[in-house]
Amino acid sequence: MTWLAFMTDTSGSRVVYLWRAYLAVILGTMLVAVMAVLVIPQPEPGASSPPPPIVGFALIWPAASTLMLWGILEVTRRLTPTYWHAAGAAMLVFTALFSLAAGLDGGLMFGWGYLFYALTFLAWQLRSNLDGFLMTYTLQASVHLTLSLFVFPDPV
Repeated sequence: MTWLAFMTDTSGSRVVYLWRAYLAVILGTMLVAVMAVLVIPQPEPGASSPPPPIVGFALIWPAASTLMLWGILEVTRRLTPTYWHAAGAAMLVFTALFSLAAGLDGGLMFGWGYLFYALTFLAWQLRSNLDGFLMTYTLQASVHLTLSLFVFPDPV
């Protein structure tokens, strides 16, 4: 996984780190979304629920999600041999949770990013818990703000 080696290197610029992780999450999410829509049968369009408020989606959810991720990683780190395994296990947990809430395609689309969120948290947590939380929150918030452009086409 040399193309992901940057995820464990915290010696460089935080901005460059976040930019590279952001691009990996966005590009991966788009790829997984296209594959999920092509492979998994989609329900007939009907009445849909309104989208969540943008503040909750882009600012509050990343904070709550990072706290949940922290707890899940505390468990998976003790059950797995490496940080990479712990991050993969955390991604599977979030994929399962999102699949239960939003269907398999939603679980795959949103769960993908948690591999990167988990790696970010674990890498920066080596410096401090605050660094792990802030870097993971910033990455998630930037991804969610970008996704909100598609979920909320008309700004309120």
